[in-house]
This record gives sequence, C-alpha cells and structure tokens, in this order.
Amino acid sequence: MSEDIFSQFFNLFNNEESGVNWELAKQINNHITKDEELLPLEISNNEINFDQIFRVIELKSEEFSNYESSPKQIRLMSPKEYGLWFIESIKHFDFESIESPELSMFGGIGGNNMKSSILGMQFGNLAGLLGKFSWGLSQFGIILPRSDTLAINHKIFNSKVNNFEANENDLSLAYFTVEYMALCLGKYSQPFENIMNTISKSSEDMINKLKDLNLDMGPEAINNPQEMFSNISGVEGIDPNQIFDSIAAPLSFYRSVIKQKSKELNLLQDNSIFDLLMDLSFSNYESPTKDIETKISELDFYSDGFLDYLKDSQATFTLDDILGSTELIPTLDELHDPISWAARTSLPPI
Repeated sequence: MSEDIFSQFFNLFNNEESGVNWELAKQINNHITKDEELLPLEISNNEINFDQIFRVIELKSEEFSNYESSPKQIRLMSPKEYGLWFIESIKHFDFESIESPELSMFGGIGGNNMKSSILGMQFGNLAGLLGKFSWGLSQFGIILPRSDTLAINHKIFNSKVNNFEANENDLSLAYFTVEYMALCLGKYSQPFENIMNTISKSSEDMINKLKDLNLDMGPEAINNPQEMFSNISGVEGIDPNQIFDSIAAPLSFYRSVIKQKSKELNLLQDNSIFDLLMDLSFSNYESPTKDIETKISELDFYSDGFLDYLKDSQATFTLDDILGSTELIPTLDELHDPISWAARTSLPPI
C-alpha cells in the first residue's frame, strides 16, 4: 500500500469524520486502480455517438416513466475515475445510522473515528474493485447511487462490447440502458441497506482480526502504521465473495429488475440483446469477482421466473413495494419457489 494510505491510517483516531472517512476511501481506490491508469484506452468503437445514444434513452425513459432522479449526462471514465464517481455517488446515504458495537468501540478507544476509518477502508476497497473489474453497476445488481452522471467504465466497457459479435451500436445502447436504469432505481434505499449491513459485518470481522493480533492500539503507540498493518490480511483488497455471497439472491433479483425495466423501454427490436449483455456466464476473464458472478448467474433463471410470477399471478405486492421493503425481498429458497414467497408475505399471521 502506498505511503499516503498509511498516513491516513496514522490518523485513524484523529479524523473528524463521524460516518465514513471518505478521504481514506478515495486514497484506497486510487491505490487499487493505479496500475490501470498506465494502460491506454483501446477505443475500437470510436464511431459510436455516445451522447446521441444517451439522449435516446433519456427521451424514451421520460416517455414511459417519471423517475424521481435520473442521470442528465454521460461520461466515459478511467477505472480510477469510475471508483471515485462511485464514492461520490453514495455519500447521500446515512452512514452514521450503521449500528455496530464492534465498529464503535474497539478496545475502549477509537470510537467513531475508528468506525469511520474502517468503513472508509471498506468502501474504498469496494470502489476500487468496481473500478478495476466491473463493467457497471448492473453487473452485480447494485442499486444505490444517485447521480446526474451516467458513468461508463470505459476500459471495461470496451472489453465487454468487443466480446460479442452483435452490432456495437445495439450493444452500446443496451449497455447504457441497463446502467441508466440502475441509477433511476436508486430512489430505493433498501437495496443499498443490504450492502451497508454486509460491509458492516465484514468490518466487524476485520476488527476481530485486529483484536486477535493483540496489537497495542493506543494512539501513542501508533508510530509506524505501515508496520502495524502490513501483516493484517484483508486490509488491502476486498473479497467480493465475503461481501456479496450472503446477498447473492437479492442481487440476482435486482439484476432481473434492471433488465426487465430496460426491456420495457422498447429501445431495441431484439430484446434478447439485453439477455446476452447481462449473461455473466459469457465472461472471458479471470478476476476476484468470478466466483460470485457464477453464483449470481446460476440464480438469474429463477429471478427472471420470479418476476414472471409476479406479473402472471397479480400478486398482492407490486414490484415497487418489493424494492422498497426489506421484508418483501425474496430469499434464495423463495426465488426457486415463488409460491412460498406469496405465502410468507400475503397470508395473515396464524
């Protein structure tokens, strides 16, 4: 890890952030994506008019739906810029409300400063992961940022689009549409609460690792933060399986919602291009996200079927109801058996 990050660790107990140490998050994102900045963007699709495609999506979306917030512009970003955009786009959430005794007090010292720094480290790792390996929010079914900018991780986008033989304009239109829709659905806070709770649990596990090392965590003892953290597994980098594994079912469900909402705009003559684009089994690269992508991909068939069930059965709760409620999100078993979900959510208590 770079010295600027360790200087942030040195100030673990001195930062004034009460929710998340965002400066630390930015430094970690920059460190994880630094090698990507050295690689030139190979733009094979330079004939595509990105702004024109964006305006088509924008106009069609306004015609069919009136979302509370939607992106107003499109920007092509490097992996580093994409991670920073992600960090800026999640700041409006109430991170101070995260309740965690482990994070708030560690060995009787640190308090909220330790909590904000640990969370900053975790969100910086997540942003760096997305910037370095993700082609967009919809890849993992992430519904959380509110942003006026539709951010395109340009390097990963080119790799993704060039992976298929379909028309590049159609693929780009589909790609931008699913990302646009993920941002529009950001009005629902519940999907991000799943991720916040998972990040909090992961942070608690990190705190317990620090405890097991029996480090002297008093501020007066932190003279060499690089030596202090160099042997702690997990300080740099994030295990996506640990973060996403426990919420694979909701993430798969959100992916299907994004895909369905995108198809409803009727932007393409052949909506199967959305299925092609969102099919994670077509990934031809190795990354830390591969295992969780495989798990989510295995659930996509059932998530799509669950949405078909909602439509055909005229269920008591609408899709908007489900997106806005922790209790209504289907579990893993309920994705396989939607009738059990209906029984749980619709039947009066015995």
